[in-house]
Amino acid sequence: MFYLEKFVKSQSGEDREGLENLVHSFAQKINESKILTQKLEIAQHQNRLLRKKLFGAGSEQSKPAEPLLDGELPLFNEFELTAQECEKTAEENLDHSTHDTQPPVDSGKKPGRRKLPKDLPRMVVEHDISEEEKQCDCGAEMTCIGVQTSEEIDYVPAQLQVIEHHCKKYLCEACAEAQKDDPALTVPHQTAKKPANVIESMASAGLLANIVVAKFCDYLPLYRQEQIFKRLGLDLSRQTMSVWMLKCGSAIVPLINLMQEEILNYDVAFADETTTQVLDEPGRRAQTKSYMWCFIGGAPHKAVAIYQYHPTRGGEVVNEFFEGYRGGLHCDGYKGYQKLIESGQVTGLNCWAHVRRKFIEALPNGEEKGVAGYVVGQIRKLYAIETWIKRRGCEDTEIKAIRQKMAKPILESLKTYLDEKARTSLPQGALGKAIAYTRGRWPYLITYLEDGRYEIDNNRAERAIKPFVMGRNNFLFSQSVDGAHASARLYSLIETAKMHLLNPVAYLKYLFTELPNCKTISDYEALLPYNISDPSLKISI
Repeated sequence: MFYLEKFVKSQSGEDREGLENLVHSFAQKINESKILTQKLEIAQHQNRLLRKKLFGAGSEQSKPAEPLLDGELPLFNEFELTAQECEKTAEENLDHSTHDTQPPVDSGKKPGRRKLPKDLPRMVVEHDISEEEKQCDCGAEMTCIGVQTSEEIDYVPAQLQVIEHHCKKYLCEACAEAQKDDPALTVPHQTAKKPANVIESMASAGLLANIVVAKFCDYLPLYRQEQIFKRLGLDLSRQTMSVWMLKCGSAIVPLINLMQEEILNYDVAFADETTTQVLDEPGRRAQTKSYMWCFIGGAPHKAVAIYQYHPTRGGEVVNEFFEGYRGGLHCDGYKGYQKLIESGQVTGLNCWAHVRRKFIEALPNGEEKGVAGYVVGQIRKLYAIETWIKRRGCEDTEIKAIRQKMAKPILESLKTYLDEKARTSLPQGALGKAIAYTRGRWPYLITYLEDGRYEIDNNRAERAIKPFVMGRNNFLFSQSVDGAHASARLYSLIETAKMHLLNPVAYLKYLFTELPNCKTISDYEALLPYNISDPSLKISI
């Protein structure tokens, strides 16, 4: 174009005017071609993302960062390393068993399957040879010199049993005799009382606990449980179980309220939300999206997960939940959280996992190269620092010092790099959007440097919301608003119990047995998952 314009300027008269119009038209076509090329690249990239989402792996795994220190393991390839180690061990065992003439040197590691837990019930089955086989060819009888022992795991199917409560009744026979002469006389009588149930039904605490855990922990819809019970010889309809779940959800409200207070009393919290669907909600169509929110917090020894159903994703949900809260809030870049953060009530911490996901989507043809590849590599270094910190078991003050020394220079360099690339990246493209997303949230992405208790991402909340998402894939929807609220409360109790390594079935059975006896706040507090010390309620493995 430069030489063409120079040639046009050398002309004169009508020829020059005509050539200028021609050059202008040509320049417009070139500009339109560039715009169409950019749109085509964006469409092709979106098509690749869509195909990857539909048919590709969902993992964001990529090559590991260089070790920070000698012996440091990479962050994103633990599965591959584990598989390689297993293969290596298998090959070594095979080589020793088939070729070595000398036994291998004992390195202290004992490959092989783990021993079975000692507390599992055991049944001993003895095997003996026949009387004929006990006779030696020389005519003498063989002597037993020992036992070769092996173990196998058996599965005993679930069993149902009926508990009959026989409540004895007493009266005073002397007063009964006297009443014959004096009909106005009252005969004293007493009847033994059976233990109170958490809900008025024929279901024991054990049955309720199993149904709740099967649905909200193992993701078995009630109609599938109905089929399972039929195989066990019990006709228990899903409608009946649904009513039981609603009543259990109402019975644990005092516990949920106390757990929510723990989140507000500690100054580090996490939040996330996902979609759900409620069919029978007044004033709304069945297809309308609703939301299940997840809030996590509490001191480390009192960690709590609270789920709440809301028909909206509006910021008022977060404002209401965190009313009076002062501290750090880990969340994504959703504007509902940002309003709360910008109000100054909480310290915002945005998520580097979300940033990484944006740049992974911007990788050219999925290959880690170019601007997006460089940024992904830098983020990997930040995560490698976090992994190193966790393995060392650093204290909060030490974590802050390490981040300031190791992570802060990486972040400062990355910010300068993104500012430079923002000027040359197409705003509508995946890379331009990723850069804009990161730069727009930068103040909240570096907040984690300020406190060792803060985390680099919001993965804790995302992991907590995942059980609901997995259950949603099976349940599809809630029938009513009351059902959605009950589900949220039961999820809260189960996931909090899992955080404290409680066996959900054993814990809920204990809870449903003791809950009817609670009279004071102290009684309820004693039943909270983080206040349970009974080892029989803990997960044994």
